[in-house]
Amino acid sequence: MTRKIFSIFNLEKNKLIYFSLLGFDKILILCFQFYFVNYLSSESYGIFSQTNYLSSVFQNLLMFGVAIPFIINASSSKISSKFFYSFFVPFSILTALLILFSVLIFGDFFSNFFYGNTFFFKYLIILLIVIISDIFSEYLIVYNRINNKLLNHSKFIILRSLIKISSLIIVYIVFQDFYNAFLVSSILYLLYSCLYFHKTVKLYAENFAAVYFKYKNEINKLWIDGFKFIIIYIISTTSILLINLLIINQFDINTLAIYNFNFMIASAPLTLVGYVTFYSLPDFSQKYSKNLNLKESNLFKDVFFTSLIFILFFIIVFLLYDYIIFFAEDFYSNKPLFLIVFISNFIFMINNFLQFPLLSKKKYVSLILILGISLIINISYLNFISEEFSIITPVFGFLIANICTMILLIISHIRFNK
Repeated sequence: MTRKIFSIFNLEKNKLIYFSLLGFDKILILCFQFYFVNYLSSESYGIFSQTNYLSSVFQNLLMFGVAIPFIINASSSKISSKFFYSFFVPFSILTALLILFSVLIFGDFFSNFFYGNTFFFKYLIILLIVIISDIFSEYLIVYNRINNKLLNHSKFIILRSLIKISSLIIVYIVFQDFYNAFLVSSILYLLYSCLYFHKTVKLYAENFAAVYFKYKNEINKLWIDGFKFIIIYIISTTSILLINLLIINQFDINTLAIYNFNFMIASAPLTLVGYVTFYSLPDFSQKYSKNLNLKESNLFKDVFFTSLIFILFFIIVFLLYDYIIFFAEDFYSNKPLFLIVFISNFIFMINNFLQFPLLSKKKYVSLILILGISLIINISYLNFISEEFSIITPVFGFLIANICTMILLIISHIRFNK
């Protein structure tokens, strides 16, 4: 019976342990979020959420889109990984420092653009620290996936969350100062990421220019694939980024906090998609590249598994939404917003899996066109509805973009599999 259930959901013992540990991490973060909204101001919560979101965007951009192409290549061939870390890690960090130094020079503009007020200039320092920490963390995650060290990955994620959360809470309780608490938490996160990365990857100082000339062909190939993938990331992320930037500029950081809180709840199962993608994409790429048969891959099982989690989560949270808000603050309550965000995320999850075949076949241009058309439709909608703008307006645009993407992805699969 157990084997049959595991087969239906494409599960195995290590995978189940992996999901369980990361599920615990998500519960830990959710508990912290509820503590946050009860004991800190909506302004602090908005700044905290915005900083972490912006960091995730910059971190992906500063990895130049090479992570997933590298994982796909490494899963289908015995490609050396030494050059990847020796070249791209220092290049990412150096580029991050140069770009973010420029951001600090024009601090008033960017603090107003990112946070809605020049008063929040000092948080750009924290943003810089978190971005560098996230870069080290993401390269470490790539290393763990390539070497199939999923339990090490789970432990790293949980310890990372514990350090960030516990240090922020303790410092805030002692000093009653959110900025200092966030700063100390970010510095400890940076130290932890650097030390864990050095211990695991064992990367020592090298002349990355010399590394480039030694592995020129491999690096150039990743640059080309990475460039296409970063375009895909920019286009797909713009619809979400528009939500944050439009809310912060049309309203304020407190209104953004309402969106972030509901997004946090609605996106809880979306984290699972990231874990499944992280676990399954290399295996899918390896199987699909051999026979181009979707049925012999585990794609449908993964979609079924994540869809079931999404649906069960939605039923429980939607019915208990008022009780959940009871443990937070009425200020954050917005059930229609939660509903639209959840539906958008569910379609976004389906789209993630529908992209697998195109990514495996490296049809990046097709994917760029699909996402580009969806983004244009979203922007057109936002321009059309500009006079009736509300907190839900950009979120509904994100929903429209995801529906368009799903339709175009389905059409592309029918076309390519004729």
